[in-house]
Amino acid sequence: MMNDASPPVHDFDAGELGCGTGLPGEVRRRLAALPIGERLRIATRDPSAREDLPALARLLGQRVVAVDPAGDTTIITVERTR
Repeated sequence: MMNDASPPVHDFDAGELGCGTGLPGEVRRRLAALPIGERLRIATRDPSAREDLPALARLLGQRVVAVDPAGDTTIITVERTR
């Protein structure tokens, strides 16, 4: 029997928080609080986060699942792997 259960996803709307105003630290803190295998879906309006947050996630040894533009917002999904 195949297990189709998706890992739990935790949503984080970063609001006006940007890469220069603490967003990387907040993402790092939230990822560290997740059990391994769960995902953090970050909604950000900071244009630089589209490149910076996936790079940060990879640097931390986490898996970037998706980077999806949605109008003026980018949705970045990261799975905690360690």
